[in-house]
Amino acid sequence: MSKRYFVAVYTDSGCLCACEHKHQNVTTAAACISQPGGYVVAVRRQQYLPLTEAEQAEFESAMYGRQEPSEAPAIPLLVGGVKVQG
Repeated sequence: MSKRYFVAVYTDSGCLCACEHKHQNVTTAAACISQPGGYVVAVRRQQYLPLTEAEQAEFESAMYGRQEPSEAPAIPLLVGGVKVQG
């Protein structure tokens, strides 16, 4: 069975372009995205494959950070000299 790896991809003038690396995980492939709208796909036997649900969650975490609401306390802000909760 061939090994599955990941590549960063983007489109340019209707063509799908990919980085030339064989990333071992989604997070390192996401770090290789160099164009707006870039994405990560899995590769196996020279075929592009969609990410699994777990891999998609890893991609979203790598690109956008934590998805759950933070447990951090609200920070008071001063707006126009008036203290508000932010």
